[in-house]
Amino acid sequence: MNHILLGPEEGLKADWLSDEKRRVLSSHPDAEIHQIFVGDDKGEDLDAILSQPSLFSSFRFVVIKQYENRTAKDTFDKALIDFLVSGQEDAEFVILSTEKSKSKINAKITNDKNVSVQTFWEMFESQKRDWIQDQFGKEGFRIGKDAVDEILFSVDNNTQEMKNLVSSLSLFFNATDKTKKEILPEDIEKYSLQTRGEDGSTLFQTIAENDLEHAEAIVSSLINSDSQALLRAFSVLVTKFRMLESFETLRKKGMSEKEAFDNADALSPYQVFYPTKGIKAREQAVFRKAAQNYPLADTKRIIRYLGEADGRLKTAGTEWQRIAFSAFLADIMIGKGKETGINLCSSPLDTTI
Repeated sequence: MNHILLGPEEGLKADWLSDEKRRVLSSHPDAEIHQIFVGDDKGEDLDAILSQPSLFSSFRFVVIKQYENRTAKDTFDKALIDFLVSGQEDAEFVILSTEKSKSKINAKITNDKNVSVQTFWEMFESQKRDWIQDQFGKEGFRIGKDAVDEILFSVDNNTQEMKNLVSSLSLFFNATDKTKKEILPEDIEKYSLQTRGEDGSTLFQTIAENDLEHAEAIVSSLINSDSQALLRAFSVLVTKFRMLESFETLRKKGMSEKEAFDNADALSPYQVFYPTKGIKAREQAVFRKAAQNYPLADTKRIIRYLGEADGRLKTAGTEWQRIAFSAFLADIMIGKGKETGINLCSSPLDTTI
């Protein structure tokens, strides 16, 4: 039987895949294990593996990852359909995709009698809490409700991210305090301060405080980390300012500060896998400061500016992103969303003297 694993819950998919690998190796100890990443391959390697029996083993187990990244020019579908039509029984494939519906996958694959389709959905809130407490229990720690909230706010909404963080936290606390048995919210914050680098959240904090010099330093740190760090930070800023707009709008409608913090929401244009409603306690001071420095009218103008700057930032060459982001910060923190008129995409060499 072949398998298609859909949905956003990567942790449970990884657990299922581990179990299936063990089952295959139990039945075929000499099985070849292959991993194909869509994007690295266009379908040729997959076709070669599935169409040709192995000379050195009795079985081939093929895992195809990031299937949602395939394009119309790829030949993955054809390779899989040809394999299913051939009726070979000495191989098995497993497709991993974040897609939530099989409707986007070729029906000749999903409707084949030898293909099983499963969708792995995110856990309910209560399930995630129980899961985190159980995982820490296995590591010898107790963890309370408030600390669990901090964990859930810090990771994407899937067990793979939660599992990685639980493991990292356990190693951290075992290394720093072997007597510790209970993890508190301040312990999570301590871990974050000592291990987290600069990101979109720390950049938003400096913008909220209107600290241009510190913001410039964070941008430099992001540029030095990797080529995509600035774009990721930009998407976080969009979400944060939308959350700020929601908070300020609710306050203007007459809600108390606490009610506005609890009900603020951000409809971000960027894909997120965690709940966006509510501003957590640890971030409330930052949003309170942001509301002081950026009243609702400014916030709305900044959000419009962010929408316009998005395309320009992405089209600016890597070598000019630093210049682009400097102008972008000035437009937000000094101009409150009013542009300076600097062309973020053109090269200084194009300037007429």
